[in-house]
Amino acid sequence: MLKHLNLDEMVALLTPWVEDPKQRKLFLSIPEIAALHPRVVEAHETVLAVQPSGGGGASSKMRALVDKSNDVDRRHDHLARAVSYCIDAHRELCLAEDPADAERAARCDAVQKQLFPSGLSILNASPLAEAGNTARIARLLEDEAGLADFLKGIPARGKATLLDIVKRWLGTGRELHTIERARAELEADETTTPPTRTTIQSARSQWFKIVSLVLSNLEMSRAPARDIETIRGPVLRASGRAGKRYVSGNPGEAPREEAEAAQEQEEDTSSLAPAPDAAETEDDGAGDLS
Repeated sequence: MLKHLNLDEMVALLTPWVEDPKQRKLFLSIPEIAALHPRVVEAHETVLAVQPSGGGGASSKMRALVDKSNDVDRRHDHLARAVSYCIDAHRELCLAEDPADAERAARCDAVQKQLFPSGLSILNASPLAEAGNTARIARLLEDEAGLADFLKGIPARGKATLLDIVKRWLGTGRELHTIERARAELEADETTTPPTRTTIQSARSQWFKIVSLVLSNLEMSRAPARDIETIRGPVLRASGRAGKRYVSGNPGEAPREEAEAAQEQEEDTSSLAPAPDAAETEDDGAGDLS
């Protein structure tokens, strides 16, 4: 039975429906359950939020911050490379002149050292370290007016100058700093505020209701049997194993209070199920007469 599943199993069962592109597309292709997908996502995130940290699951808020950090870090790294390569390219052009502009080429070397004292190894540092490095460069631009003028004199893409690119780079550093602060605060909140019995019960109950409704609607679905089995099979097999585990006297990780809360599904699922339309009722009646 579904109520004997533990939190880790509940998370694992809905993860494909929510995060796997192929399974999500398949779920949405079945008319009888497609409209339920937003509620499936909500139930999945609710269970993730109360899953103990030792279970390895991150909350939806934390995952969103991680995704955002990864995107900003990607832009940070590309902009840093663009700045470094642009200085090197300008240096080579100075040396290619006839006669060579050795003085400006040397200035390029000096600026490269100022912005990248350890080369591009900063790109392998943590987001917090990258944020700290861009803060250092921002102070450098304020303290040395000649540096900004030099960067402004190097053309970049379109009408932009290298100074414009550097400012974009520094902007990603500020973004990383803001995100890392938010992650630290959220992690502190989630670590010091464990889920209560009430919130766990509520999350499990919500999960049971929507999954039971999905399974019920699949019973009436005219979708290909293979598609139905792809969605429904893992849930039924896992719940069957959980039921045997419970009967054998080894409920596993599912706490008693969670199992008790899950009994609400038997009372609430019927109120969520849509009433059959007239055509289905007539079909059922015809079947009885035969």
